Amino acid sequence: MIGGAVARGKRVEWWQKALGAALLAGAAGLSPAPAALAADAPQPAAAQPAVEVIFTGFARRADKSASIFVRMTGEVPVAVDRAGRRITYRLAGAKLGVPNNGNPLPTEHFGPPVSHVALVPSNDGVALVIDLSSDPDQNGPTHRVASSAGLATLHVELPAPQ
Repeated sequence: MIGGAVARGKRVEWWQKALGAALLAGAAGLSPAPAALAADAPQPAAAQPAVEVIFTGFARRADKSASIFVRMTGEVPVAVDRAGRRITYRLAGAKLGVPNNGNPLPTEHFGPPVSHVALVPSNDGVALVIDLSSDPDQNGPTHRVASSAGLATLHVELPAPQ
């Protein structure tokens, strides 16, 4: 077709395209462009995606000590609460990646030093709750967070029962 194009079943002439472009350019000259308005508007802080717990595990060693580990998509602050035989590690800003991560680990089959391990979601994060089978000594469980390749792992080391 010479001199025009077909849009929505109607023929559009070259001069109609030019007129439309001129009108748009003239309107753009009268008011700031949407991009300019957006640049002047205050920008909200980019929300950090929540750190997800992707795996929790338990390992028993030959000397009867044990390790509990929680793999996450990033680092979070860890706070420890101790009350008798229960130790709670609060992972602020974390969330369970899948609901199944909230199921307790079947540690009762492995014996001391652990009787129960579970991840419990809360309003401000996730709590790793560990119930020991006996009172902890002064050395008690220790913990550390190791990061590699964008992932973080909370390691809780439980000494062998006395």
